[in-house]
Amino acid sequence: MRAKRIVTVFLIGFIFISIWSCAELTQILQPLNVQKPRVNVSQVKLTGLNFSQADLDFKLKIENPNNVAISLAGFDYDFFINDHSFLKGQQDQQSKIEAKGASFVNIPVALNFKQLYETYQSLKNSDSIHYTLKTGLNFNLPILGKIRIPVSTSGRLPTLKMPKIKVKALKLENLGFTSAKLRLQLALENPNAWSMLLNKMDYQFLINGNQWIQGQLNQAQAIDKKAASVLDIPITLNFLQMGRTVYNLLTQPGALNYQLKGNADLQSSIKLLGHFTMPINQSGKVELLK
Repeated sequence: MRAKRIVTVFLIGFIFISIWSCAELTQILQPLNVQKPRVNVSQVKLTGLNFSQADLDFKLKIENPNNVAISLAGFDYDFFINDHSFLKGQQDQQSKIEAKGASFVNIPVALNFKQLYETYQSLKNSDSIHYTLKTGLNFNLPILGKIRIPVSTSGRLPTLKMPKIKVKALKLENLGFTSAKLRLQLALENPNAWSMLLNKMDYQFLINGNQWIQGQLNQAQAIDKKAASVLDIPITLNFLQMGRTVYNLLTQPGALNYQLKGNADLQSSIKLLGHFTMPINQSGKVELLK
């Protein structure tokens, strides 16, 4: 009977020790069951846009599923335009991601339009650009050591082309002995796939180096995407003030040498681009229509 009790006590003790040992062993070994972190692109943001460059920011989220902290050892990236590598970069700065925690990494990319159009001539006539960012994040993990996790994302960017303003026509509407009335027609061309608004424009119009008119247009005018708008500017010339040479120019045949200078205040339908100023400085020859 006594021997039976001893055996029973021994078995109960053995079971208790076994249960305790397994729990302790599991607690010790659990951190060693290391998993790879999860990485995904959480946000792509256009942070800056002008006629010189576009600024992109790629935000990557890193989730650490482990019970121990892990280290990000840096990252590399390759930015593709139409499936061709265009920009490459690398960052070796380390950061720590806490156990069961999350962290974010930002990859800024500046896209220079001049360099882009020089490299890919076909994009000059395109309305948008297809891009792909391929990046790899390097980690130092317990047990597993150094690993690299690749991530990629794709999208499209609008192309930006500076609008153009041209002298369309110069018409003589009335010619007298002391004065003349003309009408200058300017064509404002929008080559982009987005609309814009002309808020105001200041201008100077010169013929043979002599200023014929200086003024400002203040009436807002909308220009649709891939369209042109005609601006009419009346001109009154006083021969008593400007001299008889101007009268002779208006009565003689042949094209006139002109120069158009000024600035146009424009507003894009792309909110990030917003207001921008277009300088005007062109010269050429114009036929006087009578």
